[in-house]
Amino acid sequence: MKNIRSFTALDFETLTAERSSACAIGLVKVIDGYITQKFYSLIKPIQDTRTSDNSTVHGITRDMVANAPTFQQLWPSIQDFIGSDIIVCHNVTFDKSVWDEQIQYYSCQSDLHCYRFFCTYQMTGLSLKDACAKHNIEIGCHHDALDDAVACAKVMLAENGVMQVRTFSGGASAARKLGEAKKYDHATLSPLEDSQIENKETPFFHARTVITGIFSAYPNRNELGKLLQSLGADINTSISRKTNVVVVGNGAGPSKLQKIEELRTGGHEIRIIYEPELISLLS
Repeated sequence: MKNIRSFTALDFETLTAERSSACAIGLVKVIDGYITQKFYSLIKPIQDTRTSDNSTVHGITRDMVANAPTFQQLWPSIQDFIGSDIIVCHNVTFDKSVWDEQIQYYSCQSDLHCYRFFCTYQMTGLSLKDACAKHNIEIGCHHDALDDAVACAKVMLAENGVMQVRTFSGGASAARKLGEAKKYDHATLSPLEDSQIENKETPFFHARTVITGIFSAYPNRNELGKLLQSLGADINTSISRKTNVVVVGNGAGPSKLQKIEELRTGGHEIRIIYEPELISLLS
């Protein structure tokens, strides 16, 4: 089954250690070696008795999924998206167990064996991060369900000798626009006085904050910076021991992610905020 070029890549995130607690799903449709469609949703988890959660891993909090659709409500869309595809996961033991828990709890499907699964972890013997590094694939935000599903799909394609080249649809002009969208105005890098901050109850107040990656809801880096500045953030362009908060989007800089990991390993507290939580905070 290794040499397949059409499939759906799947990734789940769970709110707690229970496999029943799915809180996000990412799906990526691949047809004849090309990524053609993506699907992402938060999920209201099946309730369990765990008091600790995985929010520090993926950035999804209990409040964020309290009003999210259940897997049962998402099932018609998920079923339609996958169709008769082989489902590819990186660590199928985990993702299929989450899948089975949802299917059984909500009685979505009478036959659990009607879907075929394939595991890129078993194929490569590598973690998703290392498998991406092997093929020079940008992993995006690890533990974001959609980013991990995209990475899994690309690993599958790469292992089969198929690689998609990232291009700018508008050529050099589009590349320049993307670069401009990541720049800050000088004023954005100067923190406001406390008297200018109306809401001092967010994680950004008096926090040295770094933004890295691209955000679908906030494509212009400077505009996002100004929003956080208005909440009291001190916007910085590099990560250091003085950094308090890092807002992480798709395609976040590998060097920044490595720096975060090194500082946190060394005991320095840095809060990571992913786009779902960012949207919740700013709304």
